[in-house]
Amino acid sequence: MSHNHGHTDSNLKILKGLSVGEPNKQICVHWKTLTTSYYPQPPEGRSQIRMPNMSEDVYLWIKALHVIAVISWMAGMLYLPRLFVYHCDADIGSKQSETFKVMERRLLRAIINPAMGVTWLAGLYLAWSGHWFTFGWLHVKLALVLAMSAVHGFFSRCVKDFAADRRPRSQKFYRIINEVPTVLMIVIVIMVIVKPF
Repeated sequence: MSHNHGHTDSNLKILKGLSVGEPNKQICVHWKTLTTSYYPQPPEGRSQIRMPNMSEDVYLWIKALHVIAVISWMAGMLYLPRLFVYHCDADIGSKQSETFKVMERRLLRAIINPAMGVTWLAGLYLAWSGHWFTFGWLHVKLALVLAMSAVHGFFSRCVKDFAADRRPRSQKFYRIINEVPTVLMIVIVIMVIVKPF
């Protein structure tokens, strides 16, 4: 009994030493033992922990969709000009040339075109909901994505030319232009991840 009484007196001394309005200090009661615990606030400027909500879940799902669409778009944009390179070597009217026509058409219509549309729609939503339109890096990214879309349009024209057995450009030309989507993609990724300005 005397031991418990002495323990209670020490706890009362702790209570007397606490000021009522002292911030970031909370008195916790556990099995009749009074202790003090501290909960420091996060540094100024550090984002608070957000509880999950529906709008945040939608943002994350659309972000995942955007990444998937970008990967699909880039895969097609990097593969299609390689088909052009090999198509140049195939004789007009040959079985190999006709096979390349089918591959190019299906790649463009089934993968590249839908992926570009989803990339733009999801990307614009993310930029709007995240309030990114005032940042310089996003302006650069949008300009580069517009350039990528222009290359996409040019590739679409090339598919039509090959389908009609028109070959106004050399194999070397397609080897060089094959590197353009790669360069654009590298700079776009740097803008998104590093955000230099």
